[in-house]
Amino acid sequence: MNRKARCSYENGFFHVMVQGINKKYIFEKSINKEEYLSLLLKYKEKFKITLLAYCIMDNHAHLLIYTDKIYEMSRYMRIVNSIFAKDYNRATDRVGYVFRDRFNSQYIDNKDYLLKCLKYIHMNPVKANIVEKPEEYNYSTYNNFLKRDGIINDDVINKIFGDKNNYLERFINISNEEIEVMDIDREQENLMVAVRNYIENNKISLETIKKDKKMLKDFCNYLIIEKQYKQIQIADLLNCDVKKIYYIIKKIKETKSSPSKKRKR
Repeated sequence: MNRKARCSYENGFFHVMVQGINKKYIFEKSINKEEYLSLLLKYKEKFKITLLAYCIMDNHAHLLIYTDKIYEMSRYMRIVNSIFAKDYNRATDRVGYVFRDRFNSQYIDNKDYLLKCLKYIHMNPVKANIVEKPEEYNYSTYNNFLKRDGIINDDVINKIFGDKNNYLERFINISNEEIEVMDIDREQENLMVAVRNYIENNKISLETIKKDKKMLKDFCNYLIIEKQYKQIQIADLLNCDVKKIYYIIKKIKETKSSPSKKRKR
């Protein structure tokens, strides 16, 4: 099921996933997991990111993030992944890309989905048959929620649950129902199908779209306004700053609303 975000895309909750290129086991060693986590913690204050939860597996990592400014999240993930990739290549005597993409993100548009996403992230090691229970895995925030320590403070708990009263019972009892909808790859595949269809129908290429302002505007209008994909997804697809996409969409909306404003005058 393709989830369609309904927001301004300027702030909110996001389920973020990073994965090794060709599903390579870039976090296989404990030292790699610890370094990636260290970078996530080091830069979250600089970019005003609230890291709500995480689970670092051997070849990918899941994060639950709250941000007031979506472009700050993009910058945050870019610097974390960039530094990790450089260190990883140096330590393993290799060159080239380390991550499959910069990152994939999924906007979370309601509280029920937020709680299911939290459960999904912590159940990853169980689903992968690494452990029998989520509390047995060392590289996730599951035990931090149980003990209210690490990154799990009152601010994090209030953001997720609304208040800290009885949060623990609610955290433990989150339903497993419909947990499969958390698969970011599925949404990304749907996006790529939409992009491929658009390119084939218009007989153009992504490179042409990037260079032509009108084509880029039409492309963004189709995928973001009509199909309701996220601005950050299109920015990643085109390898550009999400601010650029934001202003394109802003201008499109202003243009569409201007005739009605003139009639009112």
